[in-house]
Amino acid sequence: MAVSRLSLGKFLELVITITCLVLHYKSMGESDPHAIILASGTFVGYTVILVGLFAGYILSTPINKRIDIFFSLIGCALFIATGALILQDWNGGIHSALRTETHKLAVAKGWLAIVNGVLFFLDVIFTFRD
Repeated sequence: MAVSRLSLGKFLELVITITCLVLHYKSMGESDPHAIILASGTFVGYTVILVGLFAGYILSTPINKRIDIFFSLIGCALFIATGALILQDWNGGIHSALRTETHKLAVAKGWLAIVNGVLFFLDVIFTFRD
C-alpha cells in the first residue's frame, strides 16, 4: 500500500483536528454559545469523518472524489469560521485582558483551526487536480 500525498494531507488534517479537540477540552471558556457549539461539532464531527476516511484507505475502499471534495470544502468553511469565532471571543471579548494559560491554549486552538481550514482548502485543490 503506497502512501500518497493526499493520504499524508488527510493524516495531517486528522492530527490537527484531534489537537484542536484536546485544546478545546482544556480551554473551553468561550462566552459565545455559538462558538462553543460550532467548535465542539466541528472538532468531534471531523475527527469521526477523518477516521472513517482512513478506515476506508486501510481497507482499500477509497472514497469517491466528489464526496471527498465536498467534505473538504465544508471542513474548510467550518474550521475557518470556528477559528475566527474563537479568536474573536478570546482576543476581543471579555477574555482579552486575561493572559492565563487557558487564554494561550484557546488562542492556539483558534489558530490551529484556521490552519486546518487552509489545509482542507489545499486538499480540495490537490484532489481536484488528481
